Amino acid sequence: MALPVTPEQIAMLRQKLDSLQPVTDKDFNEFAGVLHCEKFKKGQLILKEGDICRHLYFLLKGCIRSYRIEDGKEVNLRFFFEHQVFSDFDSLRFEKSSQGYLVATESCIVLSAVKADFNPILLQSKSLLKFAFRFFQQLFIREHQHSSSFKLLSPEERYLYLREHEPHFLQRIPLTQLASYLGTSRETLSRIRKKNN
Repeated sequence: MALPVTPEQIAMLRQKLDSLQPVTDKDFNEFAGVLHCEKFKKGQLILKEGDICRHLYFLLKGCIRSYRIEDGKEVNLRFFFEHQVFSDFDSLRFEKSSQGYLVATESCIVLSAVKADFNPILLQSKSLLKFAFRFFQQLFIREHQHSSSFKLLSPEERYLYLREHEPHFLQRIPLTQLASYLGTSRETLSRIRKKNN
């Protein structure tokens, strides 16, 4: 559902961008000019496997889940929360079919931009390109840390790390989805939680 874009929402996005890499007023205003505000209902599918992702999103409110289907089971890859940029970046960048899904796990409000609208602005903007570099650098580090945790930590250690560093995961993600994200079963995660509470 489309909603009007408000100055407060634009200010939130500006704060997020500038916290990572300052963007000039001119470049930011051009980018802001192609933004739309959308609302997604809890459970609404935003992107499905096989589709090409054509949008970049900034999450104002809610939680988004990224997952794939492997051997008939959902495998949760990422969760996005307020003030995070999200998309299927691989599909968006290379205009190829998505290998996974994006779904709203809560009622969500997002700012979105279509690639055909924002890409020409991005390519002509040094400050936005610098932001993109910093953003993907940070994203790579975060993904590397998560991947390394599966090689170096046990499911219990991964759970304890989340509890200490990102407690909102434990508060907002259903147990079955959290277990998948941590690479364990719901039953094992229940035992881990009971043991550590």
